[in-house]
Amino acid sequence: MNPSTSTYDSPLSSNSGTNTPDTGKCQICFQPAHGKHFGVESCRACAAFYRRVFVTHKQHFKCREGNKKCAPDVYGRWSCKRCRTQRCFDLGMKPDNIQYNRDHFFCSEDFSNQVTRRSDTIVRAPSLPEFTSFVDLSDLLESRNRLLSDKSQKCFNDGSVSNPLQKLAYGLKKVRKQQIRNNIPITKCIGMKESLEFWKSEVERTCIWMSYFDEFQNLSMEDKIHITTCMWIIFTRLERSAMTAELRRASKCEHKDFAFTTYSLINTETLKWDFEWLSHFPSDQMNTFLGTTQMILCEPLTNCMMDVQPTDEELCYILCDLCFYFLGNKMGGEMLEKLERFQMVLADNLHQYYTQQGSRYSHRLGQILKISQQYKALMEEKRKIRVLGHVFNAFRANWSHNDLFVYEPFN
Repeated sequence: MNPSTSTYDSPLSSNSGTNTPDTGKCQICFQPAHGKHFGVESCRACAAFYRRVFVTHKQHFKCREGNKKCAPDVYGRWSCKRCRTQRCFDLGMKPDNIQYNRDHFFCSEDFSNQVTRRSDTIVRAPSLPEFTSFVDLSDLLESRNRLLSDKSQKCFNDGSVSNPLQKLAYGLKKVRKQQIRNNIPITKCIGMKESLEFWKSEVERTCIWMSYFDEFQNLSMEDKIHITTCMWIIFTRLERSAMTAELRRASKCEHKDFAFTTYSLINTETLKWDFEWLSHFPSDQMNTFLGTTQMILCEPLTNCMMDVQPTDEELCYILCDLCFYFLGNKMGGEMLEKLERFQMVLADNLHQYYTQQGSRYSHRLGQILKISQQYKALMEEKRKIRVLGHVFNAFRANWSHNDLFVYEPFN
């Protein structure tokens, strides 16, 4: 999770993001506290609120007043979930900050001595290392920024390429040209090295593909980074699933194979995962927190692609529709307005495409929306599995840049 760090002015605190209320009071609602919860002096009600926010992963509420400066009333009651959530984050509440003796209570000296003697006899397991490894993403982000800085307009040899959706479809063909289609090598194990190479390749392919969208090229660097940070994960899952379906239909690979990269396949039944860089848990137990190989690779999405068989134009529309809708609602403001405008342009282009193709518009639109629905359902399942991993503190890699996966929990 990468919550925003905006602060607000509270009537009870000049800077509610940094100042601490009087000792003995909840730092979120300023009512009597019941001890430390998730690392912060708070009452049980606010602790329960934070727990619900984390477990359900619904941290992105809209501010009721719109100014992101809401505060509790004199009775400690919050009317704005967004500002209450932000208050928890600003104070440093974390799910792994759990104090087992967090409620204030008093006991006799004799009882206290007995507890001390008993605790001394317990053999404690050695503490786990804070991190298992350091993952350096600086090279990946430098490559991304270099590609996004290139504002040159693309040239199109095909005279039929005129509107934005057609240009994106043309760009998709270009980034897929490197795909090996015959005698594709098999990758037998995926560890940190393979993961880094894969992420870098997919981020670069996403940036190149989006460069065929003129409206995207005209955006500021900051807006481009926001969009590609959200888009690359969606692009990777949908494009790789669509390519896998295409290769399977053409009998270029077996049904159990998946087009992991443009130059290799993986066998979903025999693939080995090396998660030693990611967790202190054994790699064979990580399916508890990441899902099976089929879940990681979104096999149901590939099956949906096999059934629907989207064209390049349809696939590009779904990719952009998912990203623009999700990112626009998450960021709001000017970004929402820009992305809604992009969605309208591409929707008009899709209508024109169906009209020219003589397709049954409503039927075909219903078919490709199955892909969107399948993707959202899969991301919800992945989110539920990942929550367990965070609760058990399973993911212990230290990342140089966490923002690359800030939009991973799509919901």
